[in-house]
Amino acid sequence: MEIILSAIFAYLVGSIPTAYLIGRLLYGFDIRKHGTGNMGASNMVVVKGWKIGILTGAIDFMKGMGTILIIKGVSSHWTYQMLFIAASFAAIGHMYPIFLKFRGGKGTATLAGGLMGLDYQVALICMVILLIFIAITDYAAPGVIAVSTVMIFLFRIFGYRWGISLLLIPIAVIMIARNLENIQRILRGEEPGLRAYIRRKKRTPQEGA
Repeated sequence: MEIILSAIFAYLVGSIPTAYLIGRLLYGFDIRKHGTGNMGASNMVVVKGWKIGILTGAIDFMKGMGTILIIKGVSSHWTYQMLFIAASFAAIGHMYPIFLKFRGGKGTATLAGGLMGLDYQVALICMVILLIFIAITDYAAPGVIAVSTVMIFLFRIFGYRWGISLLLIPIAVIMIARNLENIQRILRGEEPGLRAYIRRKKRTPQEGA
């Protein structure tokens, strides 16, 4: 029963639409109608610049890590099975938020936060892998796919049982599937690189539409 409750809690926390709330409360626009249409930190970079994008990503990150820390603090009987499932559901909540008709972001920052809550060593390695891919390719999607592929094995290397590590397979598959769209756009030459977004001055929502 605690596993189910923790999964529901994680999903609801993950469903908090950070980019949407920042866009509405601070700037008076709907992030889903501008830029790439994605409800995440990357699109906030496109529409409002890298500073607001980093703020959005940091909050999304805390949704994942905070979920794990809260479950550890509240439940005296938490298990790694419970935590791994919760980390996955926090990311799923970000990607398919109940508060916005299940239209959310890519889930990268929220999953990263969840991994940090589970094991900081694995999380840091995953972040390094992601940054290496970004530095080489100028895109996040290849790195996200790489991390989603190896994170299960990293947990096993750091001593977690296969029965626990394999609980991340569903979220890994979802992450890979969602980022394959970006890979297709990259191959077609339709996806601008991250450096272009970072160097560019922030745009108004009208310009980002």
